[in-house]
Amino acid sequence: MTALFKNNAFSTLASGINDSVTSMALDTGDGAKFPSPTGAEYFYVTLIDTSNNLEIVKCTSRSTDTLTIVREQEGTTARTYSAGDRVDS
Repeated sequence: MTALFKNNAFSTLASGINDSVTSMALDTGDGAKFPSPTGAEYFYVTLIDTSNNLEIVKCTSRSTDTLTIVREQEGTTARTYSAGDRVDS
């Protein structure tokens, strides 16, 4: 597996997600700011809510503005996030 990096890529969630979903939509057009993994490639994303709670997820695929993710990475806990919450790489 190869880790991809894109420093300072950021967006916000286009719609809310619960603590069990495995894909998330970014604001329209913001997907291009992030890497586009293929094969065994991936990159990490940090989700941050308005109370500064965070979760690190692994993105294994990007299709336009939708990221396919693996939750609860780096010892973080899956949470619910609202539309407009921050997505950073």
